Amino acid sequence: MKTLISVLVWGLISMNTFAAEISRDEAQIRSNLYGFSALADHNAYEYLGRILAPTVKVDYTSLFGGETEHVARAELMKRWAAFLPGFDLTFHQLNAINVQVDDDSASASADFIARHWIGDDSFWSVAGTYLFTFKRSDGQWLITSIALTNPTEAGSRDVLGIAPERAAELLSKRLSNRLDYQ
Repeated sequence: MKTLISVLVWGLISMNTFAAEISRDEAQIRSNLYGFSALADHNAYEYLGRILAPTVKVDYTSLFGGETEHVARAELMKRWAAFLPGFDLTFHQLNAINVQVDDDSASASADFIARHWIGDDSFWSVAGTYLFTFKRSDGQWLITSIALTNPTEAGSRDVLGIAPERAAELLSKRLSNRLDYQ
C-alpha cells in the first residue's frame, strides 16, 4: 500500500512539473503540430487549412528534388486532397518535438515517420525531421513553413503513382461519412 501511495504521489508531482514547464504558446504550437499530422491522416483539409498561414513555404526538395515553393493554403490543401486520400491508410507520427518561441514567431522541429498503405501489400514510408516556422496571428499560431529534412525511405514509391488515381473517389466516400451535429 505504501508503494502504491508513493507511485501515485510521484506521478502527480511529475504531471504538475510537466504542466508548469510548458507555456500556453508552446501548448498551442504542439497542438497544431499534432493536428497537422492527424488532420492529414483523416483527410480533414478544411480544418488542416485553419492552422496554416495564408501562404506557406513548402520544402520537400530533400525527398523529391525540385524547388522550394510558396503556396497558398487553399492550393496546398487541394494538392494534398488530390493525393493523400488515395491511400487506404496513412499514419504520420511525430516524436521528439522541440519548440522555440520568440515573441510572435516560433520554430519547431519534430522527428517523424509517415506511413502509407494501399491494400495489404503496397507500402511506402518516409522518416526524417520536419522543420516548421510559425507566426502568431489574431492570437493563433499559424504554420508559415514546412521543410522535410534527412529523409530515409522504406517500401516502394510505386504507391505514390497509384494514390492520385484513387484519391477523388476515396475522398468522396470518406466525406459522405461526415457527421452533421447541428
